[in-house]
Amino acid sequence: MTGYTDDIIEATRCSPEDAVMIEEIMRNEIFHSTLDWQSASEFRRAARKAAKILAADRDVYEEYFRLGREAYAKLRAENEAKAKAVAYEI
Repeated sequence: MTGYTDDIIEATRCSPEDAVMIEEIMRNEIFHSTLDWQSASEFRRAARKAAKILAADRDVYEEYFRLGREAYAKLRAENEAKAKAVAYEI
């Protein structure tokens, strides 16, 4: 979670899990940018719009985030296995 989570929850009354997806939608579909340059009213308006987008395509976003978590877990496990397999000799 980021520093924007509480602001998104306040603007939309969503769950913390939904706030993560709403923030992603705000960054990548609404503003195509970071969120730090938005006024407070623009931020709240975008959060509400992103919540509507999430509601309309919830299955798609949940699958996207599930696949992202799986890919991250796989990559992390592979990196840990490589680190254990490497012999460091001096």
